Amino acid sequence: METTNIRVLPPETAKRIAAGEVIDRPAAALRELLDNALDAGASSVTVELEGGGIEYLRVVDDGSGMEKDDLALSVLPHATSKIRELDDLLSLRTLGFRGEALASMAAVADIEIASATEDDRAWRLVAGPGKHVSMEPWRGSRGTAVTLRGLFSSFPARRQFLKRPSSEAAACRQVLLDKALAFPGVAFKLLSNGKPLLVLASGELSGRIIGTCAGNLPAGLFRELKASGPGFEARIVVGSPAVYRTDRKHLQVFINRRRVQEYGISQALEYAYRGALPGGAWPFAYAFVDVDPALADFNIHPAKKEVRLRNLDDIRGGLIGAIRGFLGSEARGISAGILLQGNALPPELFSDPADRVPSPPQAVFRRETARVPTDYHVRLENDHGAADTAAERSSWKAIADATAKARDNDAPSMRTRMAGTDSRRFTYLGQVLGVFLAAQLGDEFILVDQHAAHERILFDALMSGGCAAQELLVPIVHESESDAEDAYLQAHAEELEVLGFRLRREGGSWLLETAPAMLPASKTGALFELLRTRPDPDALLREVAARSACRAAVMDGDALDDAAAVSLIRQALDLPDPHCPHGRPIWIRMSKEDLYRAVRRIV
Repeated sequence: METTNIRVLPPETAKRIAAGEVIDRPAAALRELLDNALDAGASSVTVELEGGGIEYLRVVDDGSGMEKDDLALSVLPHATSKIRELDDLLSLRTLGFRGEALASMAAVADIEIASATEDDRAWRLVAGPGKHVSMEPWRGSRGTAVTLRGLFSSFPARRQFLKRPSSEAAACRQVLLDKALAFPGVAFKLLSNGKPLLVLASGELSGRIIGTCAGNLPAGLFRELKASGPGFEARIVVGSPAVYRTDRKHLQVFINRRRVQEYGISQALEYAYRGALPGGAWPFAYAFVDVDPALADFNIHPAKKEVRLRNLDDIRGGLIGAIRGFLGSEARGISAGILLQGNALPPELFSDPADRVPSPPQAVFRRETARVPTDYHVRLENDHGAADTAAERSSWKAIADATAKARDNDAPSMRTRMAGTDSRRFTYLGQVLGVFLAAQLGDEFILVDQHAAHERILFDALMSGGCAAQELLVPIVHESESDAEDAYLQAHAEELEVLGFRLRREGGSWLLETAPAMLPASKTGALFELLRTRPDPDALLREVAARSACRAAVMDGDALDDAAAVSLIRQALDLPDPHCPHGRPIWIRMSKEDLYRAVRRIV
């Protein structure tokens, strides 16, 4: 008799396999139990762990609780109060909805659930692997308490893959923190072996984010923003450009109060900070987006860590607009005040409250000012050391005028924003290490990065249309590598002419006929190097202007005469945004007290 290779598994075996897909470690069980507590409207949640949650995990909430009949059904596979029919999936606003969590826990651990809808009217359910479900009247207040004991104790092969208790406890802490960030109005407490790991009182969103994630940093460095659009509303807690890390730890996205891995939105948060942060730096940004359930599908990941969004482009645009509005105003005044030891705030300042260790200040925050006349031009040297031509000097006058126009019409300068502080003229001290221009302003010492300053001035002039275009004696010929590149150039040729680059198609080639007058002829061809990478259309003009300004600016090691150096310092101190187009600070200032402290004259 012929036998088959495929078998239908017994229900008990199938249940245990499914349980392993849902509950693979204590943190997974905790995530499901927290979802249930929050869906029940809890205002307070307490979590207790022993052995990292492997030996003992208990979650107590003061939510709506369950009646006897509901409690009996709660541990059955696919039993849920969240949906009645398939179409309900399109309108869900709850965290949990599949109804497999408690059944899966009962398949891999001993479980006890005590629940009541009114004080002193509780019922207690007990279940476990291979055990019959039992229930009895119990005493307890309104809410639910779920206790798990001996996770995977009946499955040694699976238990051996769990990590050390300390590692499992840390994972549980992160799960609880993710929920706590999205539900600031709920109080949370986490105890491990009787010791508190995390205690959070209820409060406002920004307060919870700053209190739990920003470590020792001043609250004034952060702001809560709002955005809205078709089918969504968002709240974003962001840091100024002074607050950044060299990893993405503080770039997080929550959709309908679930933390998710949503690349499109994470990319939008990064993009919004482009030009405000140096390369390799990542912003502090927590985005909480409430989306119409009909436009979101969480049922694509077992742990609901991913989501499909039908209105992703609208959300991205709203977040970018809100953040750039913030970066274009008060954030600049904050970030410009990072003076000592660079503008990267050390990672230890971001430590969680339970891990904080007192440390000496790593940065000084101060408001800046400078009085700068607008009727000046600068003579700089070109790549060959020769004096600038009359056309280049005229270009510098246009740059000065454009800078003044931007200051007066578009954004408040440092001098205007910081009215009332010292604005005496500075004394130029000289060039330092071929890179910095040193000056004294009152009792403060100033260092200006000559390349970054000149780069920003040229960039602002290009972006404001204040830089004249110049016909090239011999047009630069560019051969496209593909039809896609031709289409890209065709689509953006008119846009590039705003910056002074005029492109013309001739046969199968492209001719660059004009370029900004300030750009050395030897570097005009660099435009095609950039265009070949096909930058994001939304960022094209900015990328081209930044690249052009960088190529045209004085370089490290270029010698400047005193008049050029003085004028460059004045313009740098009066820039609306004291950062180069790539996000690096243009200058730093140190007070006499700062310098005294550095050499231990002040302890």
